Amino acid sequence: MARFTLHEEEAREWLTELLIAHEMGIGFGEKNPVGDVGSPPIGMAWRPTDPGEEDGVFLLVRAAQTAHVLTAPDEMILDYEFIDDGDECLFRWLLDITLPAPLKLATLAEPLPTLEEPDASGVEAAMAILRAAAQTANLLLQQLSDYIEASKTPGHGS
Repeated sequence: MARFTLHEEEAREWLTELLIAHEMGIGFGEKNPVGDVGSPPIGMAWRPTDPGEEDGVFLLVRAAQTAHVLTAPDEMILDYEFIDDGDECLFRWLLDITLPAPLKLATLAEPLPTLEEPDASGVEAAMAILRAAAQTANLLLQQLSDYIEASKTPGHGS
């Protein structure tokens, strides 16, 4: 089965470049490692659950896939969704599959603090997010595979 893979060493180098550019207030010019996605605001003190960082995790996960430090099976992309329900902030992961037919898988919504690794900031916080993203995407793929397999057994609607 195809899997999402976080290329740890390349991801750490890429994040370090992003952090330096963010801290110095410079862009990447021709060597923009995130393409058209937009640069995630990863600075030394960046924490994904801080107020105002609602889009940071989305940009990080999308940019990591664009930069190929988080690789995905063909025709799949993983996204992060922030949910402000007015009470407590929540998030969930979304896996879009385009072939052989469009399908969107989603995790259950979780409280935002569960996204964060305590005492991590900057590159370490971003690496924790990318590890969680790859792990969650692979879990969703495994659950889909298990569901398809179970539906083939007698008595399960095949």
